[in-house]
Amino acid sequence: MPQLTAAAALQIGLLISALPAQYILTRWFGSDSTQRIQASRRLIHRWSEFRKSYLSLQAWKDWLNEWSLKERSVQNEDPPGESPAFEVLLFKEKDGYFAGSPEPRSPRPYFVKYRVGDVFKHKREGFRGVIVGWDENARAPEEWLNEKYPSDFQNLKHTPHYKVLVHANDGTNSITRYIPEEDIVILTGVQVNHPLLPSFFIMFDGDRYIMMPWLKQIYPHD
Repeated sequence: MPQLTAAAALQIGLLISALPAQYILTRWFGSDSTQRIQASRRLIHRWSEFRKSYLSLQAWKDWLNEWSLKERSVQNEDPPGESPAFEVLLFKEKDGYFAGSPEPRSPRPYFVKYRVGDVFKHKREGFRGVIVGWDENARAPEEWLNEKYPSDFQNLKHTPHYKVLVHANDGTNSITRYIPEEDIVILTGVQVNHPLLPSFFIMFDGDRYIMMPWLKQIYPHD
């Protein structure tokens, strides 16, 4: 960044001071002594404030440093609609488990019935929620699968599974679940309360939730 010298700061300050000085001088002539005294005091006060703000080398350095930091901040921001780091971290799971892989689901398998943004009711447990991701078959640690699906239910591991946000009456509990397709019953015209909703969806259109652009990139056909 170019260095600001004292001479340069003085030149810039004098240029900036020209207009207010001209204005005060126009008010000086044609006034009585009392008005001139008041104008003089205002001039002294304004010059003092001006000197502190514009003729101080440190003030200019502080302003340039602040401007430089803002420029770097803007340049480093993610473009609107791209995958912000916060949302990606919310979504990403170790090894892509629990529908946490950021890889685009394209093409979309014909046998995956439900879509991101669908509101549902759990067939057996009765809670409702909204789908925020899916896998064409269960992707989870083997110990989790063995615990969830005993020998009689091993076939469920090979069916589509969905990552969901579970509705909370007070809107503060941030419960998520990973459930098989057979437990889902789709609802329409029903909304969900969950603190993470704004990170995944733009709005509720009356039937389902509309994905944020970063999530749409992962599920382009939903």
